[in-house]
Amino acid sequence: MSEETKKTLTQLANELNVSRDKIIYRYKKLPEEDYFKENNTIYLLNSGIQKIVDDLGDDIKENQEENDAESQVNPSFDYLIDQLSRKDEQIDQLHKLVDQQQQLNAEDKKIIKELRQYSSIEAPKEEDTDTKKEEEEVDEKLQQKDEQLMQLKEQLQQTETMQQEKEALESELASLKQQKNKKWYQFWK
Repeated sequence: MSEETKKTLTQLANELNVSRDKIIYRYKKLPEEDYFKENNTIYLLNSGIQKIVDDLGDDIKENQEENDAESQVNPSFDYLIDQLSRKDEQIDQLHKLVDQQQQLNAEDKKIIKELRQYSSIEAPKEEDTDTKKEEEEVDEKLQQKDEQLMQLKEQLQQTETMQQEKEALESELASLKQQKNKKWYQFWK
């Protein structure tokens, strides 16, 4: 007996991708030389396995066809999931950019506050040229900050667009999952 292949009912059901109940139903019809019991576990011998496989021929083919159909649908799910993960990464990057924008805005406010304090103090007339240079430098900094702010606003708009695309993909994924779970009699509804 040890040379001959032996399998439990559950192992055979998993291997054939059928319910355990179908295997049990057919096992009960087998003669005693096709199986044996050991420690309250039923083991099927090669002859019993072959008889059950022959008896389940159509059921096994149906399960294989269903698995083939599911495997054809799965690539589209994988594609959508991949797209969602990419969108998540892009959204994370854009959130970082928004944080940077907020930091730049805080720096701008600080510079403006310093400028107001600086302008309220009267500078000696001799230092007018130095004051003008400093004001020009501050103006240049403000212009740079404004340009950075505009770039960040554009990136924020892109983030919002990507978020909308992500939501559309998620809803499409949900509808595909819902269609996949429909029974044959639900397609006319």
